[in-house]
Amino acid sequence: MARVLLVEDDDSIGELVTYYLKNKGYDVEWVQDGLEARELLKSRKYDIIVLDLMLPGVNGLDLCREIRLRGINKDTPIIVLTAIGDEDTKVHGLEAGADDYVTKPFSIKELLARIEAVLRRAGYSEVLEFEGIVEDKRSKSVTVDGKPIHLTKTELQLLEFFLEHPEQLFSREELLEKIWGVEHNETTRTVDVYISRLRKKLGDKGKFLKTLPRLGYKLTREE
Repeated sequence: MARVLLVEDDDSIGELVTYYLKNKGYDVEWVQDGLEARELLKSRKYDIIVLDLMLPGVNGLDLCREIRLRGINKDTPIIVLTAIGDEDTKVHGLEAGADDYVTKPFSIKELLARIEAVLRRAGYSEVLEFEGIVEDKRSKSVTVDGKPIHLTKTELQLLEFFLEHPEQLFSREELLEKIWGVEHNETTRTVDVYISRLRKKLGDKGKFLKTLPRLGYKLTREE
């Protein structure tokens, strides 16, 4: 199932939501501090973020704005979960980039239903496919024309990113930020090395991972 980042400083709520999400098959990471969430979001891609507003370190509204500005989770759906239920705060949350808003106290069934609805609207799928290259996001397994291949963690992140954004061009600098995080210490040569390795492992299908001189890389059917 989908990978969820839960940012909630209340122990009882965090334990409750984590328990029910895992029971439904979600892959959940729960943190209680805005600063810790910020660090995770730099290097890990999530399918949905459930975000409290009143957090130590960095408040939820500021964190929501930061997520929407840059990084690998820029387009990740966000559900705000908070005890602040006045209309102005809801508006501020949505303006900051939240996709939905749940007010405490809440029904766990309602929260689960809203998570599923937001994921559907975002086009979430557990299986990504492009010209015979198939990734099962739940098991993190990849096959090429039905034959399994082994990828390192970074190679898998890179392939998954391209599978999620077919026919889109990305510069080396953009790929460094999205895969290695904003505060990386890598050079653009690192991207070239990993693209080369990934192409080899994809075999004949590696031809779809095109280099556009001086521009970057694209997963495309274009000749």
